[in-house]
Amino acid sequence: METKKVNTNSQEFMDSMGKKMREALESPEGMRALAAAIAAPIEADIARKEITSLVLTKHNLPKGERAVYQKKLLLKAYWVSKDGEAREMEIGKDEIEIPTHRVHSTPMVDISVLKNGNIGTLTDIQTASSDQIRKEIDKRTITVISAAVPAENTVTITGGVLTETGLNDAISILEDKELTVKYIVLRGKRFNEMRSWDLDPVTQLELRQKGIIKVYGGANVLLTSAADVNEILLIPDEEIGKMPIREPLTAEAIDKKLKFKTGWLIWSELGMGVTRPDIVSKVVIQP
Repeated sequence: METKKVNTNSQEFMDSMGKKMREALESPEGMRALAAAIAAPIEADIARKEITSLVLTKHNLPKGERAVYQKKLLLKAYWVSKDGEAREMEIGKDEIEIPTHRVHSTPMVDISVLKNGNIGTLTDIQTASSDQIRKEIDKRTITVISAAVPAENTVTITGGVLTETGLNDAISILEDKELTVKYIVLRGKRFNEMRSWDLDPVTQLELRQKGIIKVYGGANVLLTSAADVNEILLIPDEEIGKMPIREPLTAEAIDKKLKFKTGWLIWSELGMGVTRPDIVSKVVIQP
């Protein structure tokens, strides 16, 4: 998700937010101004941490345009329902319309926080909202990609732990299609199992790099709590699907206020779809 960079640590930002917080209690216009001000930091935090835009191609939809994309006649396509479940389109059609749905957060704040200009508390609220929205977006993306992987591209291993052989077999599936694995998506628990393998010094060093993205065999390793702990997804260096965005992140003041609290509706409308399930592979771990 593209967004403008916001330096939330600058004195200018702190002063501006403090002023907006106090003015928010004075009028509906003040609450709307504060809503607009908190949207940018939330959007920036989501963009910094989410993985969806790395594995799916983002498409900002012009107003009124349908999210219709080409697909191969003999391939199924997959998309995410309103409830976050994967849905399947059978073969025989050469295009798919990916539905868009809203993801949202409704943070509430005590009016004393605004009255006193408590920026620290407001920052905590922003972080919680961005995490909630980001995790839901990534969860939906992981769900639809996992459902899309065909049986012939799935490596099943037993023993309850990720093995080097199992992961390399899944990599080989894509390499046999003359593809390069760009991303390996998995939970932190499985990544720790990778670090226990007897690997060469260079690979060990790449796995121990700081930050969210590590490297294994030339592929970036994406760690996310949205992944199934018993699945590892392998994404190639070619497009596998789309992420149409109908409405970018927006923050709106909640008109109805409780006695001592007020808040915002923070939301975005977007969709996720896989049009090339044939070029994704995964490892499934069984006991």
